[in-house]
Amino acid sequence: MLVNIHSLTRIHPSDPPTARQTEILDRAAELVAESGLANLTMKRVAERVGFTEPAIYRHFPGKQALVRAMVERFGGRLLGTIAEIAADRTLAPQERLLAMVRHHVSLLRVSRGLPLLLIAEGLASGDNGLIGQLGTVMRRYAGLLGGVLAELDLDLGVAPERQATLFLGLPAAIGIQLRAFPDLALSDAETEILVRHYVRSLTTPAAPVAAGDRMPGTEAHP
Repeated sequence: MLVNIHSLTRIHPSDPPTARQTEILDRAAELVAESGLANLTMKRVAERVGFTEPAIYRHFPGKQALVRAMVERFGGRLLGTIAEIAADRTLAPQERLLAMVRHHVSLLRVSRGLPLLLIAEGLASGDNGLIGQLGTVMRRYAGLLGGVLAELDLDLGVAPERQATLFLGLPAAIGIQLRAFPDLALSDAETEILVRHYVRSLTTPAAPVAAGDRMPGTEAHP
């Protein structure tokens, strides 16, 4: 289970994958995109890579280890770029948030909603380690979003790191479309239009939140 939530690019202190392991992960991702995580087997991965099945086990001791490595790699790809965007003070907060959501959506589209499958796998199998690993990625991502949101000082009556939840909605919907309803999938142009509108809507200052609607312990800024 992962515990280092402060790393910018890697979410686990393990060594980087070897070239052969990277190839295996690439082929495994292809198989998941084609037929889902439930149909991912070590035998099918070996066939796709061109190995014998025992050879695959020399690199990953089983499907669980392979899936964990897929999560780590996806988390690194997501968080590394997101952290760089969040730290780029040459861009206004709204521009950084737009770039962060864009990157998240692009990864979901390229992987055809892989993180959603991984979450479903963890819940269905009761794999608490996998859920914890995914949770670490989620918390780190929410923290980076929250840090940029804090600069906007939106008077929503909810802490910035909790406001970050709003920014997960459109990417999740796009991922669900890709996996469950591919005929409804958005074009590149449609995705860009909606992402821009989405971020603009979430970052446009609204009327102050009424006192009765405010979370306990939060106060309006003068």
